[in-house]
Amino acid sequence: MKTRTNRSRWPDQRRRAALTALATGAAAAVRPALAQDAYPSRPIRLVVPFAAGSGSDNMARQLSQKVGERSGWKVVVENKPGANAFIGLQEVLRAPPDGYVMTLTGGTSHGANSALFRKLPYDPIADFLPVAMVTFAPLVLLAGPHLNVRSGVDLMVRLRAEPGRHTYATSSAFQRLAGEVFKDMAGVQATNATYKGSAQSMTDLIGGHVSYTFVDTAAAMPQLKAGTLRALAVTSARRLPGLPDVPTMAEAGLPDMRLTNWVGLFAPRGTPEPALAEMRRAFGQYIASDEWRGVVVANGGYWEPMTPADITRFVENEIARYTQAFRKAGIEPE
Repeated sequence: MKTRTNRSRWPDQRRRAALTALATGAAAAVRPALAQDAYPSRPIRLVVPFAAGSGSDNMARQLSQKVGERSGWKVVVENKPGANAFIGLQEVLRAPPDGYVMTLTGGTSHGANSALFRKLPYDPIADFLPVAMVTFAPLVLLAGPHLNVRSGVDLMVRLRAEPGRHTYATSSAFQRLAGEVFKDMAGVQATNATYKGSAQSMTDLIGGHVSYTFVDTAAAMPQLKAGTLRALAVTSARRLPGLPDVPTMAEAGLPDMRLTNWVGLFAPRGTPEPALAEMRRAFGQYIASDEWRGVVVANGGYWEPMTPADITRFVENEIARYTQAFRKAGIEPE
């Protein structure tokens, strides 16, 4: 896949020098130069390749609102769901890489998809530049109220007693990975039902149309707080601060089932370096704040600081890890 060329129209040598200063930590030196160009001079599109009501969508809306309040920027969230994030990411790559489009995405598009599909319409490394890591979010195991199970152990006992009679919902490649790994490790048989988003799958879960699902903690929290669904287990190595009473999959009897989703901000390759630097500054400062950490914990996740180079290496490792997990579960690329 060809890497997009840089279409930057920022040739002034003084601004290039200012960018170099920013990279070494002298952020104050670059802002006067950028101020001449009034970046951003119009709204920034934040494309979310998942449905409204998903964990990623909830994070995008909270993040864009708070960064907007702090910086005065107008960040407009656009949901472009479908095809395991293909539609949304292609929308981003079709747009001019002029500093006014970015995406909030993560473990599905920049990890699991590379293992699930033989050919992608984008390259998660070559086509995107990291802006900031937003959150790490384990998945939570939910069962339909009609099953009347109160723990992960109860669910596995029920599924083993009724092989092939149950359906589990997924709305992303990462959720599909969790579902397949769970079936393999728990020794159960169930059929996958795919949805466009977690909001729809949880609605069907409540209605008794599917038996169980794994969803991002951020998407599940409203249902858990309302008491309409019960969290049976989380896929993190430890219990989460936001869900202290929910056991891990290890506590439910599957010690090797540790899967943590993640969400990050990315700009398309070719985004002008000064605009990219301002994106990293504005979003990075807020994401590193105590306020945002509180938001992340309230949504059942956690956050760790990462540089853009760290994020690139992390994505490369995630692709390799997911590929190995899919193969172990007996899933070949489609």
